[in-house]
Amino acid sequence: MKAFFLNIWAFFKKVGHFIKNVFKLFKIVFYNKLKYKIVDEALNGYWFDYGYLYNIEYAKLAEMKSNFEKYGMSTDNDNIIRQIELAMKLLKIINDETDLFDYVDNEQSKYSSIGSKEWLENKKYVCKVNVNLKNAKRFAANDEYLELFNKWPHELYETKARYLYHKLRYYFEIYWWD
Repeated sequence: MKAFFLNIWAFFKKVGHFIKNVFKLFKIVFYNKLKYKIVDEALNGYWFDYGYLYNIEYAKLAEMKSNFEKYGMSTDNDNIIRQIELAMKLLKIINDETDLFDYVDNEQSKYSSIGSKEWLENKKYVCKVNVNLKNAKRFAANDEYLELFNKWPHELYETKARYLYHKLRYYFEIYWWD
């Protein structure tokens, strides 16, 4: 009889954890709508995109960081917080939330139709970050990508950020939660 009650208790405990996790997900998705852009992407049909998953990961990392700062979950708390902050910065770069490039006028003339061929011909692409192009072959699958990276260095910057983010998660993910 005691085993029966213990099994019922374990079942309700699992149900309680499930409900608590569902409420946490709703908190991430709906209350922080403007902060993480999850609802906008889901409602506009972009929920299948990798950006949607990265936004969920960003929200979870932000929650983890606040818990580590508030409660001090580990003896190596400062290193974990620094690693999580780095992961969050890399996620912002991956999701194009930083201004990596801009178009500046070659001439001071203004054109009425932005995005037209004339407008684009009189604009100059400027990358706002320093990108090491020497190791671009490591990240290029073929010569077309290499040409793309040489023409648009911010794409290489995002690719490197994606690589570093996944490497960071590979090495420290278990360490963060262990």
